[in-house]
Amino acid sequence: MEQQEKLFEEQMNNFRPVIALQPNKLALEHEKECFINNLCDFIEPLNFEQLQVMGRPKANFKDIIKALCLMSYNGMSYRRTQSDLRWMLENELIKSIPPRSTLNDYSNDENTLKLVERLIQVSALFFNDNEDTLIIDSTWFGQRMYSGGFREVYDKEHAPLEKVRKMHIACLKNSKIIAFAKATSGTKHDSPFFEEIVSTVSKNGFHIKTILADAGYSGKNNYALCRDLGIMDVFIDFKSNATLRRAKSDIWREKLRLYKEQKEIWNQSYRFRVLIEGVFSAIKRKNLNYLRSKKENARDVEVLLKALVYNLTIIGKYS
Repeated sequence: MEQQEKLFEEQMNNFRPVIALQPNKLALEHEKECFINNLCDFIEPLNFEQLQVMGRPKANFKDIIKALCLMSYNGMSYRRTQSDLRWMLENELIKSIPPRSTLNDYSNDENTLKLVERLIQVSALFFNDNEDTLIIDSTWFGQRMYSGGFREVYDKEHAPLEKVRKMHIACLKNSKIIAFAKATSGTKHDSPFFEEIVSTVSKNGFHIKTILADAGYSGKNNYALCRDLGIMDVFIDFKSNATLRRAKSDIWREKLRLYKEQKEIWNQSYRFRVLIEGVFSAIKRKNLNYLRSKKENARDVEVLLKALVYNLTIIGKYS
């Protein structure tokens, strides 16, 4: 894992994306073609030689990750993806078509999970110079078709927390690109992941000035962390029982007073938090609102692939 982190840090330091932030008017008509081309352009420069751990002889990891992303784009159906993989093979975009068993092996490998997390972070760097506002939230995906947990904000009656997987994400305000994503069980709370999310996005080179999050992330420690990182415009919604009494944290007391006494000023910034709900809706409508995988690690990989595919689709709209 240390070798993997070192490899990605090296590549991210040398990453110089060139992207014209002008929307492509024909993006919808050629969405799949744009997605496949962007997927290949994104994956090819990366070096996975040191990360391959499975296959005899070694499987080409670039082909593996391309096939997994394409399967996610097609709803995780290997059969429906065959024609696209054959087209990629004929156009020399992949060296071979990975068999289903190989894809299953890699989906169940923890290294693949960590690697897809990093790929999501790297893909967001295309918009590094145009973003300063981070929006944080989480959503659920049912572990089987027709389960709850997605039609409403959270449908506990039809899908208890044990039957869903949760995706914690941070998206950027202007591009709606996902700068961080992590998959967990449905029983995990939001607040403990706040530090990892904000610290990772800042470490990746984003100059964040404003953070928006709902009451699930409310806490004195989270406000203090943002202050330590130099992020002063923090708008984390407060719970109904929040009080100014015994509020020892200066920034907590300052923001709570603004929330209670000057709600209009608070809402001028906080109203943009709803943009992340549109990101969740786009992912669930285009890449299914439930999971097909059976094992826990494969489910988490499937969840993260949805975020990576979403990012590459967004990039396709500007190329």
